[in-house]
Amino acid sequence: MTKPLFCALLLSFGCDGPAAQTPAAARFASSAAPAASPTRFSPYAFNRAAATYTLPPELAEISGVSLAGPDRLAGVEDESGTLYFYNLRTQQMDSTVKFGPKGDYEDLARQGDAWLILRSDGTIFRRTATQTTLHDTGLTAANEPEGLAYDAASGQLLVACKSEAGAGLDETKRAVYRLNPQTYRIEPKPAYVLDVPAILAADPGQQQGKKAPKVSQFAPSAVAIQSGTGHVFVLSARGNGLVELDKQGKVVAVQTLPGKLFPQPEGLAFARNGDLFISSEAGKKDGQGLVYRFTATAALN
Repeated sequence: MTKPLFCALLLSFGCDGPAAQTPAAARFASSAAPAASPTRFSPYAFNRAAATYTLPPELAEISGVSLAGPDRLAGVEDESGTLYFYNLRTQQMDSTVKFGPKGDYEDLARQGDAWLILRSDGTIFRRTATQTTLHDTGLTAANEPEGLAYDAASGQLLVACKSEAGAGLDETKRAVYRLNPQTYRIEPKPAYVLDVPAILAADPGQQQGKKAPKVSQFAPSAVAIQSGTGHVFVLSARGNGLVELDKQGKVVAVQTLPGKLFPQPEGLAFARNGDLFISSEAGKKDGQGLVYRFTATAALN
């Protein structure tokens, strides 16, 4: 499997609040454990998708995805207040549901019989079969909340912020918050804090002589919780970075997604069997949105 492209990523994750900044020699830190490097590569072979789905034109700017059943994927794009239901088997659009006005919608999650849709100003739109209700998370447009995930097994609801971390953290930090699953308000302190003062390119020798792309900032665009393990995956469209955390918030794997496959990766979703879906916006004006499916069994040793 291709080795990670991050060779020096200063990230610190705290399960209860901001972690102390780590020295340059330590790549990753957790408030619950001493600084440590990832313990393994990602189990997914991101240069070899198990399936590729080319989306219809209305989803060229797909910004978030979630599983809606064994063969259905729900998605939103960042202009219209519409839920799109895509059939993975027929590779056709099954239906659409209008839930709100035009707006900058970033991600969605399924919570029981309701759909939760995240707008970039921090508002949650909760859509049931009969109505839509709005909920203030406590986040604002300055935070740029872009990632939303719900884990039915734990009841955990997470939202990832692309810009200002809040909670008194400085501009070098990024945050992932827990939301109360009844009120949809954030907890006062972030669940995970990402400290990103420097992200350097990997040794070109690790990439068979090819120069690795430089990443100047890790800015979360999606978050997802893996079924079974409870691991949290955080995606950054900027730099195509993907970080995997265990339940304690320890970084266990880091990967850079190939730019040729992912012009702008914006969405993450896990199937119950562990398959990972990643959506990407079109890379050019006349392009189409894409969804890739990856299986852990396809990973190379």
